Amino acid sequence: MYYDLTSEGITDVNIIGINGFQYINDSVSCMICSDECSSSTCSEGPRILPWVQDYDDGTNCNDENIDSCSANDEESDVWDLWDATLRDFVILDRYGIEFARVNLTYNNPDPTELGECSGNYQKIKDLILAARNR
Repeated sequence: MYYDLTSEGITDVNIIGINGFQYINDSVSCMICSDECSSSTCSEGPRILPWVQDYDDGTNCNDENIDSCSANDEESDVWDLWDATLRDFVILDRYGIEFARVNLTYNNPDPTELGECSGNYQKIKDLILAARNR
């Protein structure tokens, strides 16, 4: 989808993955299609999207977030603050305010698989485009 957007001249959209603290010991090699992954989903090579790790160190639990999360509570700080679950795709507007949230487990966006039949790819793309104009 990122390639699709940029090929259409839409360059003010950014996508990033945030791995939850509870998954810190899981391999992400197939999620980012590193050289270690042998899955057919990575046949096109490494993905270019940034992927970061959320921690449970309380770094984000300061100031206005002081009562929203805490360090060493076995929950990701960012995931906790955003009330995120596995495979949530959160769309922010240009001001950093949540515009929409889609869980990709139940809304497969793959345009060549089940997602194509349901129009999920286009629906998610339309949400991203709408968030740009808010």
